[in-house]
Amino acid sequence: MQAGGATAIGRRQVRGSSLLVVGRVAAMGISLVTQVIIVRALTKTDFGAFAYALALAAAARTLLSLGQGKLLSRFMATYQEQRDYNRMFGALLLAVGTIAITSVVTIGALFIFSDALVGTAVDSPTAIRLVLILIILSPIEALDQVFVSLFAVFSKPRAIFFRKYLLTPGLRLVVVLVLVAIDADVTFLAIGYVTAASFGILIYAVLLVQVLREQELLAQFKIRQVVLPFRAVFAFSVPLITSELVLLSLNVGGVLILGFYHSVEEVANYRAVYNSARLNIAVTAAFITLFLPVAARLHARDDVPGLRHSYWHTAVFMAVLTFPIFALTGPLAEQTTVVLFGERYADAATVLAILAVGYYLNAILGFNSFTLQIFGRIRYLVLVNVTVLALNIGLCFLLVPQFAAVGAATANCAALLVQNLLNQWALRGCLGTAFIERSYLGCYALIVAAAAALWGFQLLGFGLVLDLVAAAVASLVVLLGNRHALELGDTFPELRSVPVVRRLIR
Repeated sequence: MQAGGATAIGRRQVRGSSLLVVGRVAAMGISLVTQVIIVRALTKTDFGAFAYALALAAAARTLLSLGQGKLLSRFMATYQEQRDYNRMFGALLLAVGTIAITSVVTIGALFIFSDALVGTAVDSPTAIRLVLILIILSPIEALDQVFVSLFAVFSKPRAIFFRKYLLTPGLRLVVVLVLVAIDADVTFLAIGYVTAASFGILIYAVLLVQVLREQELLAQFKIRQVVLPFRAVFAFSVPLITSELVLLSLNVGGVLILGFYHSVEEVANYRAVYNSARLNIAVTAAFITLFLPVAARLHARDDVPGLRHSYWHTAVFMAVLTFPIFALTGPLAEQTTVVLFGERYADAATVLAILAVGYYLNAILGFNSFTLQIFGRIRYLVLVNVTVLALNIGLCFLLVPQFAAVGAATANCAALLVQNLLNQWALRGCLGTAFIERSYLGCYALIVAAAAALWGFQLLGFGLVLDLVAAAVASLVVLLGNRHALELGDTFPELRSVPVVRRLIR
């Protein structure tokens, strides 16, 4: 394949991903408002119980698909590229069937043995009740990831934009507003979350049927000829369940250990700012949706130069777009925490800053683990994931008893740092690149300098207004300083027609 063709594919991926970033930003805004209202409306005990239950639901969701949800686009794109429709539909049925079977087993066991499985981990009847409600979110959100992968393969980012980034966050906000209006309890909130997610899945199903008809793929679906690619899918996804376990340790490990050693109020301190810190990977979540199928196609065509360019172009895009979020959650963590959640959560500012550093590093180095997956470096990834998993849990047990939420945040940050450094080191051989591609060293140097300057300025204590101005200036410097590396004019040629903007992107 010609280099120009690979570049064009990469730019289409960035354009589609940019639409998802817009949706992600909208969802971030809606979710942040929702989070702030929940934190302020509930008592610290109720919010801690709700956050604990929501974390367990997220943990179950990650395990239910055995890693197939996120990787489905890789197989679907490869089989579609090969016009092997029987295996393409087989991979889809395999993912859905896996979720169905594991959901029945997991949810059934949780309801039957709730006292033994949950009651021994946290001393809160409210938390146990909420776990049994919110666990229903697990299979729903696992199916949600399947639909996202499908729409990514079929190049329908607008469907993802509407359903994932507008509809569901909007419905959750409505639930929270009703909660406040009628002065309902936290159980009402949990039921509302489940109802909103269920409605979103129904919308996805309708949209998928329309897409399959538009692309004339329904005619290719012959149930008797479907081939379930057990060996290919599970040989690839089951070892990578270790990746999901790492995510579980980051998302849930600290929560469970906090709940064991401390009260749910300490869990509230951690979880109140946790989602704000994870905003640093919000852009990443939008870009991975379309990056994975594009990378799989380029690898199938043996176009390593095209894949290398797509990787670093995407990484720099994410680093620049995420910098404003990092500025608010890292250097300005103290101000952000108090403004959003009130003085009750002022002590959580340190937690936010530590987590923000780890997640921003995760974002700016690009999709190293997913790219290693595409190149088949499964054993290496498993070894890294097991190491990181042990490191995170070990540090949590070491630090949480004495430092509580700050200890959990430190463990997460250290785990993210080690994971990305090890993956980035291995990526050099696959892509034929340096640890940081030489042509992008200036981009990363500017980002580091801007972050350091902003942190130093904040320490001078000029106040919230000037700190925000400084964050805006630093973000603008990062954007303008990296405009050539972003290839804005080529990726978004319509910007050349905007009088002021066209001067900036030349």
